[in-house]
Amino acid sequence: MSNFIVGDIVTIKSHPLFSNTHKKINALTSLVPPLMVVKEVLFDKEEKKILYSNEIKKAKIADLTKYVCVYFNANKSEFVEKTIYHSLVKGYLDLKYYRKEEKSKSSNIDLVLEVAKYKHNVDYEFGKCVQFKTKKLEHRKSYDANTVERIPGISFQTPDFILTGIKNEEQKDLFFNDGTQKKQMSTQLFKVMWFNHYQQKFSEDYLPKEFFVEDLEI
Repeated sequence: MSNFIVGDIVTIKSHPLFSNTHKKINALTSLVPPLMVVKEVLFDKEEKKILYSNEIKKAKIADLTKYVCVYFNANKSEFVEKTIYHSLVKGYLDLKYYRKEEKSKSSNIDLVLEVAKYKHNVDYEFGKCVQFKTKKLEHRKSYDANTVERIPGISFQTPDFILTGIKNEEQKDLFFNDGTQKKQMSTQLFKVMWFNHYQQKFSEDYLPKEFFVEDLEI
């Protein structure tokens, strides 16, 4: 598999929509992992990284590539970071969404291709309304109502965000001493504001510009 880059949408391989057929999710809402966006790509050197178990022969325990991924925790209305190995994630293009309007058929082509065609570079404008790239994918998940026990408040859906600032990301510690690449990261960060219902206040955070799109219709 080729490496993912900053701004790519990924999730762990156990996501129920990584299936052979298009279907509704037949799992507890609380057990469905979030869709995440890659914030940084980190590279290790093989001579410095323990990739295999010292106890069990040929048992791989790590990768040379890992990602700092970000998702939105709707319960606490905050962004969360998780560093995860390359072998543990897949890209959203392999997700198979059920389309409720087609009762006898289902397809992922409309939604997934729509997300794939998102404009990758949102132009900064103070006060502009933008959306996190996973917004529509999280919103459109369909659950099998007959078998799923609904658990209130379990969600990774995101609000819309307002652009309130911009800054350049300091490009440091990108290479090893021998000149090989150590890290990939965004060159510019957007400051976004949203209403934090959990803390009953307005929150702000700096995030890579590659995280956002605009003019989504849900």
